[in-house]
Amino acid sequence: MMQNTFPATFSVVSTQALVTEVIPAYGLGEIADCKLQYVGVNDTFKVTMVNKATYYLRVYRSQWRSYDEVTYEVEILNHLHRKGISVAHPVPSKDGSFIQVIQATEGSRCVVIFTTAVGKEPDYDVDPESKAYQYGLAVAHLHHASDDFTSTTTRAPLDIDFLYRQTIEPVRPYLLHRPDDWAFVQAYAERFYQRLSGWPPTALDWGFCHADLQSCHAHVDQEGKLTFFDFDCCGPGFRAYDMAVFRWVSRLKEKEAIWWEPYLRGYLEVRPLSNMDVEAIPWFVAGRYLWHVWLHTTNANDWGHGWLGDEYFDRLLANLRAVEADYCLGK
Repeated sequence: MMQNTFPATFSVVSTQALVTEVIPAYGLGEIADCKLQYVGVNDTFKVTMVNKATYYLRVYRSQWRSYDEVTYEVEILNHLHRKGISVAHPVPSKDGSFIQVIQATEGSRCVVIFTTAVGKEPDYDVDPESKAYQYGLAVAHLHHASDDFTSTTTRAPLDIDFLYRQTIEPVRPYLLHRPDDWAFVQAYAERFYQRLSGWPPTALDWGFCHADLQSCHAHVDQEGKLTFFDFDCCGPGFRAYDMAVFRWVSRLKEKEAIWWEPYLRGYLEVRPLSNMDVEAIPWFVAGRYLWHVWLHTTNANDWGHGWLGDEYFDRLLANLRAVEADYCLGK
């Protein structure tokens, strides 16, 4: 029988240990409840206090986010909060620090507690044009408030090389038995890389990006106030890509014709974009499909490989061909 603890690449930490060893360091009061809510890129726990206050505790995966990367996220959230942008921002511990580090089976993991994003996800089945317009307004204000952000650390840029080259390599093993499809994915990524890299370096608006501004990563309260959360994927990048994420999800939900125009109109009322930025958005929608499959394949050792079969890649290839045809990107 093995005597040593067997290695793990990913574990779910004990809720009870968080209650007794981590949360008290924040001085939030008496804890009524702590429950695991989501297991995904990171693990999220809902913490409810006796006084009814609610917080969300995130345990970052050790191989996904480094201490410096989490520091960058904490610093941009504090910056936006100071600027009056409504975000689920980090809560300081009693010693003033925002990040705790715990030792899990697989290694060191960062822990941050966040305030609640009050309200619920916008219901785009009701008055979708107005909801999309308001979301565009809010994203523009977020970008504007982050223009002067500086960090004590660095984070990998969300640049063209990442979106169109680094993202496709983890796909290769899944398409070895489909060489024609793998060749298509390679050519697809390279064609778009060459198109976007051909523009002057300063042609597109560059700055802080949330990088996952789907409709589900903001809540709206009863007064219509919108609060952003889940900045895990954030970093410096092209603002056109940040906007393309919403267009991408509107395509997935088959609502692009309804959602996209009011979203863009709302954004432009607050923050102008160059014609080249607007022209780049469809190209970044194409890149978003590649990023999404990269997310799934690069995390497959923790999430599982079973669901990444031929049906999954049939859908991916259909989406790639559709976005290319719909936006005339192949010309």
